[in-house]
Amino acid sequence: MHYFKLIGIALILCCGVLGGLAFAAFERRRYRQAEGFVALLRHIRLQIDCFSLPVERILAVCDHRILVDCGTEATKLPDFNAVLHGTRLYVPEEMCRLLADFGAQLGATYREEQLRCCDYFLERLIPCCDALRAELPKRERMALILPMAIAAMLVLLLL
Repeated sequence: MHYFKLIGIALILCCGVLGGLAFAAFERRRYRQAEGFVALLRHIRLQIDCFSLPVERILAVCDHRILVDCGTEATKLPDFNAVLHGTRLYVPEEMCRLLADFGAQLGATYREEQLRCCDYFLERLIPCCDALRAELPKRERMALILPMAIAAMLVLLLL
């Protein structure tokens, strides 16, 4: 009987460790997605400024790593909204709202207005991304420690 109790304790502690690792990976993914969207907006702005390409062509020539960081695996994307709808967003609500507004305005105006639109949204997204970067070490530590602490408390409670 004592053997089963030890196995249960080990399983609870393993779940705490695995939960912490999964939660920390989620926090890193959240930051990487925010960085990916900032990189995508910079790429879109550069392509509009240098070549005046339409959005579909910009997304077609975009580096695949940027799109993977954003969370989409699709290769043919007709517009920015397809990127947003084809991925699960992990970024904060404010960034989701800004990205949706950007998608609604992109491609609907002339070149100069699109450049101003890109600049406006980059100015809003970069501070959000910087805040995520500043919080990342704290959130990773919390993600690793909290599930382990809960598992340890549960073990102590069951003993």
